[in-house]
Amino acid sequence: MQGPFVPRSNPVVRIILLVSCAHALVHLLEQSIASVEQVISTEFTLSFKESGFLGSALRLPYGIGAFFAGLLADRFGEKRILVLYLFGSAVVSVSFVASGSASAIYCQLFAMGAFASMYHPAGLSLLAHETTPQTRSRALGIHGIFGSLGIASAPFMAGLMLSARPGDWRGYYLLLGLVSTVLGILVWTLLQPKVRSVVSERRPADTGDPNSAAADEQPQDALSHESTLRFQLWPYTVLVLGTALGGTIYGAVLHFLPRYLKESGALAPLEGLVGHPIAAEALGNYAAALALICGAFGQWTAGRLAQPRSLPLLLSAVYLANIPFLVWMTFAEGWQRLLAACLWAFVHFMNQPLYNSLIPEFLPRRRLSVGFGFSNMMGFGVGAFGPPLVALFDERFADYTFSYSALAVLAFVAALLPLPLMFSRFAKREVDA
Repeated sequence: MQGPFVPRSNPVVRIILLVSCAHALVHLLEQSIASVEQVISTEFTLSFKESGFLGSALRLPYGIGAFFAGLLADRFGEKRILVLYLFGSAVVSVSFVASGSASAIYCQLFAMGAFASMYHPAGLSLLAHETTPQTRSRALGIHGIFGSLGIASAPFMAGLMLSARPGDWRGYYLLLGLVSTVLGILVWTLLQPKVRSVVSERRPADTGDPNSAAADEQPQDALSHESTLRFQLWPYTVLVLGTALGGTIYGAVLHFLPRYLKESGALAPLEGLVGHPIAAEALGNYAAALALICGAFGQWTAGRLAQPRSLPLLLSAVYLANIPFLVWMTFAEGWQRLLAACLWAFVHFMNQPLYNSLIPEFLPRRRLSVGFGFSNMMGFGVGAFGPPLVALFDERFADYTFSYSALAVLAFVAALLPLPLMFSRFAKREVDA
């Protein structure tokens, strides 16, 4: 793991690995309901629209809670919030074993979303503090790869469970609870963030030496001046609006992805490779996992390509690249659905290391957690309306034509938003550097 993307110190490598594992798990939890929504809908006779609201029950608190989690992380520290997220998610996951009604599942998903919302403001803030603008994009690329693998693991694990024990979605959540518990113990015992200079500069030690005190005050003033310069409201606002649109696309596509892929004979080639019949729900999950694995390659590619001065243009290009694949997914049939979904996942997930590298450039260092929290509140909170959007239009038409076309329009608007950042003070600093 040592290399140009992170400082060459074992504590930093350990932090990146542990935080990245927590990132993988949060997306596994987030995508868990999409992986078993068909089984739950069958057991409790839920309609297509009601299944869409299952996604919102998790995604809405997952987004809105991020802002409040950011406040808590700035107040109590990122490590404590990460541990609370992991153990809280473990308890909720295990509680699904006792689920006996659709109403209970809605409540449990809401609680899971609330605990999962704690990850992004704490984890991203911790990584932003531990990296520099030059190393941040590559570190976040690694972090993003883990996240994409977590997203892909959700349908893959569900596919294995449903193949071995058809209909056993409760056992699936029990397994997620065990994984959350183990990772919570590891984070609690092994995560030791380095002492930040910002802490020592904020409250310099009194050594009794006037020269030492004066020397300590100068970095503090410089830090305050830097923080003031770095806080730019309008660039942060356009980035957040872009991630709200991107989050709607993300939530809309991912919630119904296994269902979308198992329709229209899209998975016949996979059945042929296996050589024997596979349960339809499991097969849809395997195909979704294959598509989402492509997102990990997109994260890695973006992390490698990213340079500080080119971030706004690259982010705009990534949003724009969503459009042709969303349009293709609208009309694709058969095996082309799987190909279109793979290519969409590759380009869509490229936005995350780019976006998360830009956000710290417009926020004071002392408010990174709450800044990431508000950003994720908009991305995942507004994105919570994505699944009902698809369900609302496609319950009637059942062909994804209208909803996926609307998502392509959202991608076009999102692509326009980062372009003015090329003329911000951030861009001028990069040119001067």
